[in-house]
Amino acid sequence: MRIRRALFCLLLGFIYPALLQAQVRPKIGLTLSGGGAKGLAHIGILEALDSAGLKIDYVTGTSMGSIVGSLYAMGYSGDTIEKMAKQLDWNNLFSNQPVLTDISYEEKPEYNKYIIEIPFEYGKPKLASGVISGEQLWLELARLCWPMKNQTDFSKFNIPFKCIATDVTTGDIVTLDSGNIVTAIRASMAIPSIFTAVKIGNKKLVDGGVVRNFPVLTAKEMGADIVIGSNVAGGLRKAEQLITPLDILYQLGFYKDAEDFPKERAQCDIYIHHNLENYSAASFNSIDSIIETGRRKGAEMYPVFKHLADSLNALYSTPPPEKNRLPFTPDIELTTIRVTGLVHSDEKFFRGRLGLQPGGCYTAEQIKESVLNVFGTRFYKMITYELHPEIDNKNSMSVNVEENPLTYVKFALQYNSFTNASAIVNITQRNFIVPNSRAYLTVAISENPRLEAAYFKYLGPKRNFGLGLGVNYEDNAMTLYEDFNARDQYHSRYLSTDIHMQYTFNSIMAMGLGTRWEFLNVNPRYAGDEVVRGNGNQLNSYFYFGMNSLDRKIYPRSGVDLHAETGWIYNQHPGYRVFHDGVEVPVSTSDLSFNDYQRATIQVKYNFPLSYKSSIQFAGGSGINFNHNQGPINAFMIGGLNNVMRNQLPFIGLLEGEVVTSSAATVQLAWQYELTRNIFAIPKVGGALYDFSGSVSEKYKHLTGYGLTMGYSTFMGPIEGSVMHSDQDGRLRVYVNIGFNF
Repeated sequence: MRIRRALFCLLLGFIYPALLQAQVRPKIGLTLSGGGAKGLAHIGILEALDSAGLKIDYVTGTSMGSIVGSLYAMGYSGDTIEKMAKQLDWNNLFSNQPVLTDISYEEKPEYNKYIIEIPFEYGKPKLASGVISGEQLWLELARLCWPMKNQTDFSKFNIPFKCIATDVTTGDIVTLDSGNIVTAIRASMAIPSIFTAVKIGNKKLVDGGVVRNFPVLTAKEMGADIVIGSNVAGGLRKAEQLITPLDILYQLGFYKDAEDFPKERAQCDIYIHHNLENYSAASFNSIDSIIETGRRKGAEMYPVFKHLADSLNALYSTPPPEKNRLPFTPDIELTTIRVTGLVHSDEKFFRGRLGLQPGGCYTAEQIKESVLNVFGTRFYKMITYELHPEIDNKNSMSVNVEENPLTYVKFALQYNSFTNASAIVNITQRNFIVPNSRAYLTVAISENPRLEAAYFKYLGPKRNFGLGLGVNYEDNAMTLYEDFNARDQYHSRYLSTDIHMQYTFNSIMAMGLGTRWEFLNVNPRYAGDEVVRGNGNQLNSYFYFGMNSLDRKIYPRSGVDLHAETGWIYNQHPGYRVFHDGVEVPVSTSDLSFNDYQRATIQVKYNFPLSYKSSIQFAGGSGINFNHNQGPINAFMIGGLNNVMRNQLPFIGLLEGEVVTSSAATVQLAWQYELTRNIFAIPKVGGALYDFSGSVSEKYKHLTGYGLTMGYSTFMGPIEGSVMHSDQDGRLRVYVNIGFNF
């Protein structure tokens, strides 16, 4: 403390004569450096400045410093910026993949489940550049910058502001002080090889940290007499820290800034260096501790800020800074909406999904949700907008669109204990045959091959109706059990075609009506005491309701995944034969009958977080075939940990199909805990009732099961190993799953 006070007195010794000679209050500048996630430590300095009552006259920033600095310049307080920073999903903002909740309902099952996705344009592969477009980041910045949506002169912010970018063509410094603030910030933090460059005028701009990461001179040029500089960057990294090719590429891009920094540092009057060696620019999983480190540094600097504020107030009778500097931001009325950049998708489709109408009044959040409703269809790579002020708080809106390629070829690998190993190939084509449609074909190459083809055509003025067509084929080895002991082994082939109409409420909820034609072939692998062989087909007309609000595809922490269906099985054409001890007997003498019947199924998973690392998952399932007596042909299969076969009700402790029944209800409770990054421990317990309607088996009426799953979240999907036990089975089971289920 004494050393700090001595340094402050020494500082005032240099500054004080200038203060006395000045006829007006000296201007205070604030400079915030770039540094990725480490830049969130600046927030602690802002909070200390607010607490000390020190009025800032100019703000400059680069990269993350431009984000934090621009918000402060607009009028957000340090405390408010901290709250916003902790609420944001930074990993998602700095990702090229939307969060699952933003994806359209019909796209969720196929979204982000493949290891490799190769886009094709005009029949030729167009390999991804590896850079991030940043749709989520852009929309979030647009929401935060809403108070300045109509202000194109940054000098007219509550505190005049400038940020730094780099002209990628010439390598020159570009100072951004006007235009669209969101575009300016996005350009300032466009890290080369990570984010796409931003075009402003006739220039393509990237991260200002390449040339001036600590823009103190910019603050001086604005008129600052005293500059407070907060620096989170550590300079060029040492040789032992350059491990990956990305590390080396990042290092090469910042040599020019290394030359510029000594000049900036020399002009900084109050220099603040944050010790963040244990963090990197990508440490967004550690934002709480980074912000806390910045807060501690702010507490250290508070006496300096307070003494400076008190001295200036005493000399110049400066009024204290306003506590509420953010201007009031009413809703806006849109007069016109202009869309540019569309090539393959038509404007009616885009406007229908957007849902904004001329004459309507909207908030920043409503516009963001409208854009995400279009973006979630996966037709578009980037959607940005600008508002142009008119009279009486009316605005015209310009929307600029960059489309995704129409064709993608995707690959994945998958293994589980039931289906064994599979190589999965998918071809997805948008605008197939007719515009505003999506078609895909997925094939699993395996000893248990599978195939799925689907077509979806958007309909209706708002494109919230859709026509769906589908084909599904499964080839499974199926074991039938008696008293939990394997009795018969069957080879089962299932084929279905489907047509349905769907109404989508929003990105998480939909319902529909449809009809399936279903074909089933069963053949025993060896002759038993009593076996069924042959095939049959039937029609299944159904109504369904679905909901998916999960926050992520692998090990979700929150949200609901629900699918309910009720239908009518009719027009059955059985071609099955029954054998007793190898001798065929009439089907009429068996217990099988093929009358029409009703059925209902529901499966739901509900996740709610307990903390950042843990959550509780409730899973339930039920299936009932009313007036049904067809043995295993259309019955429900209880067991297994993942949905990998038709009519399955997963249950901890049993393998697939250990219990076959026409009526069942299961309940499971799991606790998911992240031991360390991406490694999870998930203990589970479950209970079930069955054979309470139209019984197939009479032996047991209830089940209890327990298990522990250890999982690892990877780019190829989950890698899981489970041990489980059922009281009724009495044996310890091991279950392995790698990758996403087909």
